[in-house]
Formats: sequence, C-alpha cells, structure tokens
Amino acid sequence: MQKYETKLKKVSYNYEQLEYIVINKCPHCNLDIHPKAEDSKDLENENFKIRVISLSCPSCKNFYFIVNDFGDGSSTNGKYLFSIPMYGFNEHSLIKNTSKKFQSLYTQSINAELLGYKDISFFGYIKSLEILLKDIAIIEHPEAEDQILFCSLTTCLEQFHATNIHLFSNKLLEVLKCDYLHYQKSDSFFSYIELVKDCIGYFLLYLELLLKTIMINENNKLISETNRGTFKTSLSN
Repeated sequence: MQKYETKLKKVSYNYEQLEYIVINKCPHCNLDIHPKAEDSKDLENENFKIRVISLSCPSCKNFYFIVNDFGDGSSTNGKYLFSIPMYGFNEHSLIKNTSKKFQSLYTQSINAELLGYKDISFFGYIKSLEILLKDIAIIEHPEAEDQILFCSLTTCLEQFHATNIHLFSNKLLEVLKCDYLHYQKSDSFFSYIELVKDCIGYFLLYLELLLKTIMINENNKLISETNRGTFKTSLSN
C-alpha cells in the first residue's frame, strides 16, 4: 500500500489477556496512533460472540469502539469486524476521484482482507486495478472507449499505458496474467497482494494528477478564448 493507506492495516492489540485486532488509525483525526484501551464488553447470543473494546486517541482525545468476533471458527485473537465511528477507504480524497464501480469493488476488497478472506480480496484487488486502469485509459483515449472496455488487463496496459508499463515488474505482470489454479499450486499465493495494492496506490495518484492537469488546461483554454473575444470586441469598437 501507499503511505496514506498503511495507516489502515490491521494490528494486534492486547487488553485484559485478550488479543484484539484493531485498525491503527484514529477514525476521528485520521492519524496513525497507538490507542489507549478504556474498557471492553461482551455481546453474546446463541449465534454470535463478539467483544467491543473502547479506545481513546492520544492525539485528538476522542473515543471510538472496535468490534471483534470471537465466535466459533474464529482465530484465537478474534476477527476484526468494524469500528465505530466507521472509517472506509472511500472517505479518502483520492478514492473519491474514481468511478463508482471501482469504489465499490475496491472497498469490498479492503473489507474482505480485514475480515481475513484473503483469497477473495486478492482477486478483488486485481479486478479493481483493471477497472482503475481502464477508467484512466478512457479519460486519455476517449475515442477508443469500446475497445478499452472489452480488452484484457494486459492488453490495456500494453496498448494504452505505454508510458507506465515500465512500472510493472516482471513478477507483477506474471501475477496479472496467471489464473487461480496457478496460484493454488504456489506457496506464494498471498505474497503478491502487496504488489497489486502498491500498483493501485500509484494509479490513484496518477489519476489525481491527470484530473488536475485536465482542469488546468481547460481553465487556461477558457481564459485564452475569453481574452481573444475581449480583444476582438475592442478592435470592432
């Protein structure tokens, strides 16, 4: 992940002889923190056994909850469920610049990884990267929209991201080209996920700069046309 995303990684947190999974980022001030534990409560019925830990941020002094699942089938230290107040990747300004299709799948992939469903998140990230690359390619090559939408990820890279192809290592290209059965036979099934997430992070920044460049160019064009119109009006008078 890029620097702005590493603050959302899972970390273990020990409190009252229990090991919780928390997000090492304050949902209030968005700073990378080591929170202070205040209290914990059990919520249990016939179907669920969850624990809520109250945390406080040492920076902004605000409180929030982290909810873990300690029910049947979960690991010894529980399984992260969510935080209150909620924090999601779609709150980040870079994510807001993307299409709704990308936002939906990327957020689902993040949540799947946090819940421990790494195989689902792995392929979700790859598909998210494909959507993001195609969205950018359509912005840069609107005349080829139909071709971009129906081509493969590697074809999109080769034909519409020639200036960025050098950023893709041979290992990353191998990851994008191979299918599920290939990974099932590999000991590194999950180790490539950081490559894909780093790539998504780069293209989120690339999209941000691209949109700003387009906006600046359009504003300069509008100013230039306005100035020419004013100049012609003054000459006619």
